[in-house]
Amino acid sequence: MRDIFHRSSMNPIITHDDLPLHAAAVYNPGATMQNGETVLLLRVEDDAGFSSIHAARSTDGVTDWRTDPAPILKHNEDSWRYEQWGCEDARVIYDQGDKRWYITYTAYSPAGPAIGLAWSDDLIAAERICLFPSPSDKDGALFPTKIGDRWVLLHRPESGGHQDIWSASSTDLVHWGKPHCVLTQSSGPAWDAVKVGVGPPPILTERGWLIIYHGVKQYGSDLVYRAGVALLDLDTPNKVIARSKRWIFQAEAPYEVSGLMPNVVFPTGAVLRGDELWMYYGAADTCVCLAIARMDDILAELTD
Repeated sequence: MRDIFHRSSMNPIITHDDLPLHAAAVYNPGATMQNGETVLLLRVEDDAGFSSIHAARSTDGVTDWRTDPAPILKHNEDSWRYEQWGCEDARVIYDQGDKRWYITYTAYSPAGPAIGLAWSDDLIAAERICLFPSPSDKDGALFPTKIGDRWVLLHRPESGGHQDIWSASSTDLVHWGKPHCVLTQSSGPAWDAVKVGVGPPPILTERGWLIIYHGVKQYGSDLVYRAGVALLDLDTPNKVIARSKRWIFQAEAPYEVSGLMPNVVFPTGAVLRGDELWMYYGAADTCVCLAIARMDDILAELTD
């Protein structure tokens, strides 16, 4: 298998020991840019097992991360009952028109996982917008721009034993409709046969919207998470143009195959730097890592 993504020699780039607070683990970061710095929205799991989202900043996107001690999205706030057990797995986009960041994340409570939406103008504090439909749902990611006059969200509802990627759209980020099943889990022994879910927000290319998605295969009692790619139509983003036949990234390094959840690579953030895609991901539900690929090499996986 040809190597497309190359791991940073500094991996893991953030561990719980790097944080200015006590934590059991840090993983699954959203990624964006602010004032020339890379900002990661980290899922920080505390010593009691509950997660909140903290912002971390770096001038080079690799080292010297400065993590805010106070969370940008804190679980179990009085007015947000559906986040009682956690705010998890953020994805983030910046909207040039509104001049603000929009954050999607998993709101976890006794009712199950659902998708929360929030906005921020400084990545220090955030205002909640709504809870997207209802549990059980995860892996919400907004397209970085409106398509026509509508926002489009990718998500992964669980229904009838299927966990596929769906889309919905909205004019106001509150009222959602026009559901479509976008990308289904595969079948049989395929690497993505158990479930699929979108990773970072879609990335605009000349050929279409590039999505990195995670796929899961079961080996005995163990689940193995890998990453693949697909292209969606520019104007009809529920239409798949191409899909990689194989995974393009899997757990191989020691910090990926061993941890709280072994054999998991879970990309949730991506930043374009010239012709390179910097993919930020959680490893083994334990730490934050970085892998880099050339966009041409990624798109070459979608030529068939």
